[in-house]
Amino acid sequence: MQTTLRIDDRLYREAKTEAARSGLSLTRFLEEGLRLRLEKQPLESPTPHTFRTYATATPDARSWEELRHIADDEQQTHDLAKLGIPHRNP
Repeated sequence: MQTTLRIDDRLYREAKTEAARSGLSLTRFLEEGLRLRLEKQPLESPTPHTFRTYATATPDARSWEELRHIADDEQQTHDLAKLGIPHRNP
């Protein structure tokens, strides 16, 4: 599976350096880290978190497809801004 992640720049550089020192690709290095974290048994059960919910006066009439498009556009704007490229809406 392929995905996009937002990772702190310093953490990314450190992980990439350590992966190279270990003779691993960054992907393999991150997979091993995730496996180690997921295999670790929690010492105590986490306290459930409750999220605040808010209601609006009128429901949002946009479809899931429209919302996904908005989220994708915001992600693209964020990624381009990190590269110093201005984003223009079509």
